[in-house]
Amino acid sequence: MGKSRRRESIATMNRIDGSFRDPSGRVFGKDGEIYRSVFAPGVMDFEAARGVGLYRRLIDSGLLLPYQEVGEKDFAPEGTVYCLQHPRLPFVSYPWEWSFSMLKDAALLHLDIMEQLVPHGFWLRDASAFNVQYDGKRLCLIDTLSIGQRIPNSPWVAYRQFCAHFLAPLAMAAYGDVRTLGLWRNYIDGYPLDLVVRMLPVWRRYLPGLFLHLTLHARFQNRADRKEDLGKQVTVRTPKVSDPGLIGIIRSLRRVITGIRWKRSSRIWEAYENIRTYQAEDVTAKSEYVEKIVRRLRPGIVWDLGANVGEYSMIAAAGGAFVVSVEGDPACVEHVYQRVFHTEESKHVLPLTMDLANPSPGLGWDSRERLSLKERGPADLLLALALIHHLVFSSGVPLEGIAKWFSSLTKYALVEFVPPTDPMVRKLLQNRGTDHLPYDLNEFLASFNTFFNLEDHVTLNNGRTVYLLARKTDA
Repeated sequence: MGKSRRRESIATMNRIDGSFRDPSGRVFGKDGEIYRSVFAPGVMDFEAARGVGLYRRLIDSGLLLPYQEVGEKDFAPEGTVYCLQHPRLPFVSYPWEWSFSMLKDAALLHLDIMEQLVPHGFWLRDASAFNVQYDGKRLCLIDTLSIGQRIPNSPWVAYRQFCAHFLAPLAMAAYGDVRTLGLWRNYIDGYPLDLVVRMLPVWRRYLPGLFLHLTLHARFQNRADRKEDLGKQVTVRTPKVSDPGLIGIIRSLRRVITGIRWKRSSRIWEAYENIRTYQAEDVTAKSEYVEKIVRRLRPGIVWDLGANVGEYSMIAAAGGAFVVSVEGDPACVEHVYQRVFHTEESKHVLPLTMDLANPSPGLGWDSRERLSLKERGPADLLLALALIHHLVFSSGVPLEGIAKWFSSLTKYALVEFVPPTDPMVRKLLQNRGTDHLPYDLNEFLASFNTFFNLEDHVTLNNGRTVYLLARKTDA
């Protein structure tokens, strides 16, 4: 291929900014496919791991995202030695959106991989939570190049990162408040260990495993940082760690992580079927309508916003869609995660925690390293069932703003309008009187007609109406 054709091919390449920090390689997209370049600094580790069959073993175990080597590399970035093609993930999620158990399972996945690598003279060079994603079947490691040859008799190079990305946030969520998982937005390079120790209840800091891997770890790190800040020469004595010793550390971390459990204090939405204003026939009619629309549209990707306990997410998944099930209550998201990932139910639902009035923004370098919710779309179908009255009255978002936002997220939307006379709306308004944003059927239709065409609807016996909306091409 000539230079001009190569430049044209590279110009159509879509660089994925989340991988720019790694000198060993780069992830990029082209024509809807996902590729990984292996640069010169990563060649030795890649060839060594491939040569002893480690990649194949981890892929066959479901621990590592599969890849295949691509012979044609003319579209790859300059400096590419090997080009790998990966299956495209249905949705990329981030730790601040995960349930407690999803973060815990991601931690245990790292430890499972380490136990397989160390006996062969390898380890994980990175222990980043961002290296784990859901591939539609299970959690798996997506960073092929994080696997490297171990430095003989050296401590785990990613030990501090593992503690900052997994042990610290899990401990703070379980023994403090699960909402502290939202601090990931501020600390995308990992939680400061000293901050976490100060925020933990005193007696928790001295639990045997946490004391060793968190409290003492933070203390030693702070001491080294203070000496460095004062300009003192820091003599680092690197302890020798044998393979059995490193396996012992990994198993110690596993015991600590396994022993951290979050006791959910909020169960209000888990009992949603007992407090909602639906009669049984309304629930059935609504469920049947959702199922009908899913069969009609056959969406590949569905976003269920305000999913509660995921009942409509499950209906969409049963119809063949991959569903991103978004809810603001961590207890609800934990409930759905346990139901989907730890039972035999549909494996095509990814439950995430998110305040829809403050959805995930772009973060990291240039706000492009981690993508906003909108940038990870659009969905083929968006479910907004029993949601918009909460956005209007609890979050102060006008109907037109909601309609405009929805149009940026999806091709089709199933939106439920709950009338002002509904008991749930009246409850939200009981302390507001007439001091609220405009909200009635005419306002709803006028707002959504700006961005969507009304294709279908069903009115339930309780007066609520579910509308099927198709985004206007010029919206």
